[in-house]
Amino acid sequence: MLKNRSQWVKIVSVIIIFCIATYIINGLCGSVEAATNYEQYVKSGISAFPQDYQVYLNQLHQDHPNWTFDAYYTGINWSDLVNNETDHGHNRIINSANGLWKCSCGNVATGYACASADIIKYYMDPRNFLNNDVKVFQFLEISYNENIHKTDGIKSVIKGTFMENKKVNVTVNGQAKEMSYEEIILEAAKQSNMSPYSIATKIIQEVGSKGSGSVTGTYEGYEGYYNFFNYAASDGGSPIAKALEYAKNGNGKQTEQEKNNLLLPWNDQYKAIVGGAKLLASSYTNAGQNSAYFYKWDVVGNTVLKAGQSQTISSSKCFSHQYMTNIQDPTSQTTKLYNTYVNAHIIDEHLNFVIPVYNNMPKTNKLPTSLTNNDGNLYYMNNTGVRVRKEPSTSAQILTTMNTLDEIVAVKQRKCANANGHDWDKVKLASGTEGYIASEYLSPCEDGKTAMIESDNVKAVPNISVQTMVQNLGIESYEVTKDGNKIDATGKIGTGYKLKDTKNNKEYTLIVIGDTNGDSNVNSQDAMEILKQSVNILNKTGVYSTAMDVNRDGKINSVDSMLVLKNSVGLADINI
Repeated sequence: MLKNRSQWVKIVSVIIIFCIATYIINGLCGSVEAATNYEQYVKSGISAFPQDYQVYLNQLHQDHPNWTFDAYYTGINWSDLVNNETDHGHNRIINSANGLWKCSCGNVATGYACASADIIKYYMDPRNFLNNDVKVFQFLEISYNENIHKTDGIKSVIKGTFMENKKVNVTVNGQAKEMSYEEIILEAAKQSNMSPYSIATKIIQEVGSKGSGSVTGTYEGYEGYYNFFNYAASDGGSPIAKALEYAKNGNGKQTEQEKNNLLLPWNDQYKAIVGGAKLLASSYTNAGQNSAYFYKWDVVGNTVLKAGQSQTISSSKCFSHQYMTNIQDPTSQTTKLYNTYVNAHIIDEHLNFVIPVYNNMPKTNKLPTSLTNNDGNLYYMNNTGVRVRKEPSTSAQILTTMNTLDEIVAVKQRKCANANGHDWDKVKLASGTEGYIASEYLSPCEDGKTAMIESDNVKAVPNISVQTMVQNLGIESYEVTKDGNKIDATGKIGTGYKLKDTKNNKEYTLIVIGDTNGDSNVNSQDAMEILKQSVNILNKTGVYSTAMDVNRDGKINSVDSMLVLKNSVGLADINI
């Protein structure tokens, strides 16, 4: 027990001094953390990437020899990235998503919930989107290229939307003029130095294919104003009203010169699209964030670095300047963007992809799910609005609709039926529901080297003849090549063959499950290669490693080797 007042005073004084010291120390530590610098640089070429990136990039380069890849070394530790992005503030996921994808904080606004740490990690990890030539488009460098970007390509992007085949009356440099949307978007590309395909995709992403109140010019209180990019809209309240308030008055801080440069106020479609694109470019594309991925994840400086260039940036300048809160936005843009390049017949032109690399990355960051391989082979949804039916038929009862991109399902039977022009898979959902989904809406999940690279132009096929294959695909005229050389098209297909539909200018890369060396046969030589791969004596990648996973369980082992041997003597079939 303390005997006098002076002892109390001394103890209280010590406590006060301790608290002050702690405050000062924490402040100093915070200052040190705030002053952390990241050394960033860009290297060109696949060999510039870490090995776990190269596995996928080599396959992409094999399929598209004119594509190039820049490694953007951010200098950011993965743990720092995760700490800054899992702050319950600026990363959200659609509220209908799997419960494991939503943060336990329970924050929900305008149909979007705070995203969980695990799903944020998945979408931040670039390696999860290099396994096919569609999702990689979120890393496409979105600068204007007059040799590639044409109005025909823009037309293919806006087909089926409110902008298709529509002309509007606008004012350009004080002169009244009638322009189509593709003409306006191309002009926006020229003035902003952004890809017109990215501009058109961004518009559709923001206002929908049918348009929204942001682009009608009739929204109550803001009649005659447009905001095609929903710039300045935010979660909570009325995002459209916020966007149109910006279209009418800017941000309240801009000078008249700045407003004139951005064509504000946006009181017609030309001003809104061209001015909005210039604003996006100045705020994002031309300020370092020059891909859909970088629009979402602010991990670069404010200068567009080219190969061989470097810069030092402060951590205080990162992590907050993002265009959208939806973590799936960059991925959901890719299909539309990819199809644009395919339809415009420029998919194999020189396209450059800028892909970030972080320090001390974990081995993997997988999609969170309660399903396991005990439930079936794990696949993810490559589309939204997909219906799960009670029977394998488009007329069967709808059990539920899958509205979340990349949602995981367990495939219990792959391609177990064919009806209404679709192959069907029997699946189990995380909810426990079992039903059927059309096979084309599912893509296999990653598992190291055995990732199945399936897309519209990469096909896993049985050991059949070329003629049978072209009949199955309904191709009228074709040619077959391997390693760039034309080959005899009368025999069987081999892994690595490319089948070109010359009438429709579409090319397929073929994978014969079990044919690991591309010789069109499935025999003991392939079985031996599978065994060597399983013990790391071989290191085949891409379509050849895919061909080794014979039973499609995500692993390459003696079970696959034995299936090949049994198949070669007629004791077992290899199912696709």
